Amino acid sequence: MKKPRWQYNSTVHSPLPPMTDLLSQLNSVIDNLYWLSASDELWELLTLDEEPTAEVIAKLSGKAPVKTRDFETFFLNATTEQDWHGQEDREDVKRYKDLVKLLQENLEAIVIYTAGEAEADVFVTGLAESEQWIALKTMEVES
Repeated sequence: MKKPRWQYNSTVHSPLPPMTDLLSQLNSVIDNLYWLSASDELWELLTLDEEPTAEVIAKLSGKAPVKTRDFETFFLNATTEQDWHGQEDREDVKRYKDLVKLLQENLEAIVIYTAGEAEADVFVTGLAESEQWIALKTMEVES
């Protein structure tokens, strides 16, 4: 089944553009969702004015070096339930699975950039159907 290009909003009786709907869905999924590292950091949703490259990410972050990471490897721990997980951890795993699915179904050219070393800014970037580049940003702190 083909994905709908827009969703009907019965409150205002008009179609929502796909980008508005996608941003709303992403904001909902990342709301109070923490990236766990040596410090727990929230996610932030950004729209980018240009295609993300190592140079663009370095300028946006102000940190170096900029490296890329594999999408599946990056999210592996966050999307894998462990025997020792409590209820809250299992809920976070489900939310991360939902996030990964949403990204894979709605973005093309997904690249994960890290900028910096011990306290790295992480940008999960991709191109939406509307041709808008977006990024989810968090921080990963090494211990």
